[in-house]
Formats: sequence, structure tokens, C-alpha cells
Amino acid sequence: MGPRAAPFVMAVAMAAVACAALAAHVAAPRTHSFLRIDGVLGASNDPGHLGWFDVAGWGPARSTPDGGAEARIRIVGQPPGDLAAAVASHKKLHEALLQDVEVPGGSLVRNVSFWQFTIANLQPAGSAYAVTLRATKVVCQEQSDPSQDRGPCAELNAARR
Repeated sequence: MGPRAAPFVMAVAMAAVACAALAAHVAAPRTHSFLRIDGVLGASNDPGHLGWFDVAGWGPARSTPDGGAEARIRIVGQPPGDLAAAVASHKKLHEALLQDVEVPGGSLVRNVSFWQFTIANLQPAGSAYAVTLRATKVVCQEQSDPSQDRGPCAELNAARR
């Protein structure tokens, strides 16, 4: 390496460190999701979410042609019998609440409420199972600055416009 290459290499290394620090600073907090379904007992052992379901993953709710919304949520563990019974009977349930909380700390990041819904589908998905909720109304509330216009709530609201 010649004498001119050393300052260039040093500048590139410093830029890489600065970019990594900036990326770490603006990264979104890590979250864990929980789902509570009226009338169905989940198996979460989180002290703030006893009786809820631990959620392995979920995507933003999509608008449906009838004005409602549909969401697919992957839940950890095996489904309880009363959840399977609700699917089989097409029972309309009052409310399901999905919460994203920051890890560590447990600060609320997002609430997604599904009103007057049915569980349209229940399928095994590896060590989890996937449920599809079809709701008459979905209310999605970001706890951070809503003017940022990003994230699952922004996607749902944009689809409804």
C-alpha cells in the first residue's frame, strides 16, 4: 500500500464506523406481540399478558371488499380446543386485541383492535399455527408519533383511502 492509500483507507474505515453508529441509533425497537381473543384463553406466561397468546408474527390487516379487514397472525404453540370450535362454528366474536410491546422494557408500541370478527382459518405453521381474523372494523393505533406515516397502521389506513 502506497503513502496515498493510507489516508483513503482510514477515511473509509471512519465512514463505515459512523454509518454503523447511525444505523444503530435509528433502528426501530425490537418488539414482541401478544393477542387477546375474547372468550379464548391463551397460554402466554408474560406477567402483563397472562391468558393472552404469544404471537410469532403478523402482517398488516388488509381491507376487504365488504369494508372490513382481514389479518393473518401466527401464534406460538398448539391451538386450544375452544379456538378450533370458534372456527368450526363460524362464531362471531366481539373483540381481539393485538399489542406490540418493546423488548426489553415492555413499553406499548402499537394496539390493533379487531371488532365483530370471525376466525376464518386455523392452520399449523411449524411450531406455531396461523389464524386469519376477519373483522367488521379494525382500529390500529401507533403509540409513537403518528405523523411519521409508516408501519402497519399507516399501511392499513392508506388501503382504506
